[in-house]
Amino acid sequence: MIAIGLVVFFGVGSGAEPVEAEGPLALTIDDSTPERAAESFYDAWRRRRWAQALEVSVGAARSDVLQKQARDDALPREERIVVERMWDALARAPLTMALDEAEMLSGDRYVLRGTAEYDFVNRPYRRRVEMVVVPSPDGYRVSDMRLGEVLTELPPMFQGAAEEERP
Repeated sequence: MIAIGLVVFFGVGSGAEPVEAEGPLALTIDDSTPERAAESFYDAWRRRRWAQALEVSVGAARSDVLQKQARDDALPREERIVVERMWDALARAPLTMALDEAEMLSGDRYVLRGTAEYDFVNRPYRRRVEMVVVPSPDGYRVSDMRLGEVLTELPPMFQGAAEEERP
């Protein structure tokens, strides 16, 4: 993990302290429709923006976020800083969720299936994803996410990496 971080850190460039970004790095949570909630959740997930992912999740998805956040928080401080910079650098490209199937379930719940698309280490990246989205009093929330097949070749530094280290 540290080797990956160093490659990204030096390969993409380093800054001083992380700052809240504007433009393509900005993260906006939109839970006004099932589709927008799903895209907002995935965008927060891929960027490891745990507070925003928690904002738009419930159930198993929320539990998954808390587990990933606890893993990140358990890292030694220096390694955590490298990991945070690495993921910020890797997730600079805007996300597009190309949804190709929506199944309505009882209780105004939806299963959305599609492909997450963005550039990753200056290469196109596509991955199948399925999410269950449920209504809440404040908008829609993702209750479950299943990451599917990666449809593009991963950069060599991520081939064979554990799931939590993949984009």
